Amino acid sequence: MTTFPVTLSRMPELVVAEDNTGLKKLWLQAMQAPLLSSEEEYDLAKRYRDHNDLEAAHKLVHAYLRLVLKTAREYVNYRLNLADLVQEGTVGLMHAVKKFDPDRGNRLSSYAIWWIRAAIHDYILRSWRMVRIATTQLKRKLFFKLRQAKSSLAPLSQDEAEELAIKFNTDAKTILDVDHRMSGADTSLNQSMFEDSGEIIDLIADERPDQEHLLSDRQQEQFRMSMIRQGLEQLSERERHIVSRRFLADKQDTLENLAQHHAISRERVRQIENRAMEKLRNFFNSVPESRDMIFEH
Repeated sequence: MTTFPVTLSRMPELVVAEDNTGLKKLWLQAMQAPLLSSEEEYDLAKRYRDHNDLEAAHKLVHAYLRLVLKTAREYVNYRLNLADLVQEGTVGLMHAVKKFDPDRGNRLSSYAIWWIRAAIHDYILRSWRMVRIATTQLKRKLFFKLRQAKSSLAPLSQDEAEELAIKFNTDAKTILDVDHRMSGADTSLNQSMFEDSGEIIDLIADERPDQEHLLSDRQQEQFRMSMIRQGLEQLSERERHIVSRRFLADKQDTLENLAQHHAISRERVRQIENRAMEKLRNFFNSVPESRDMIFEH
């Protein structure tokens, strides 16, 4: 049985709790942890960032364990132990706390969800046999989209694969390949976490998350736009104009039009565009799922 919390060599300065009392204890701690106002969260994050205040970091982690538990619960259909999903999500939360910059104007929940989901996604992919083929961004995305779209664990028929291929803008062969790996996944682990109780999932209420921790589509979009704005600030005026016209405008501009506007060659526009995109990729590199946030190139 997985015990919680654990001291992680990758982040030894952050420990969720001092005793290994199991997932049930972690769940109780999460439910009892006080919610933080934006002012309290900002103060704690500043204390940790500026003064390496571990007590402040512990409070931030505890305050958002609810988010880890609620997020991990979304992935129980992958036939993996919920305790392991929570552990990986907690690792993601710790990384989020470590890297969070309170001066950028975002709440920790909006930032941490990317780290939590990325950590859980990576764990799921490592745990399924199809990990050997999940080397492309397309197949990594398909793995999770397909799992959500299927109503059962039974293999897809050719007709179903063709229908999903249209939906996900790919081909039926790729759909069937990913589905075959999913259908042949390793035997799931026992979900019962305690000898004297049922599954831990029964302990987590199915009500909607409280407003403080509800990461709505609007919040995610606001976070993405904030990151894009900050990324564009890293570019020169000409780079910013070219990227904006090529990727952000309702009607994308052509290389020829931009070459005329800047009085340079089409090839020079392409070079500037490539350089700007590389700068953006570097800027987003520390943010999980960052490739979903930047422009296709």
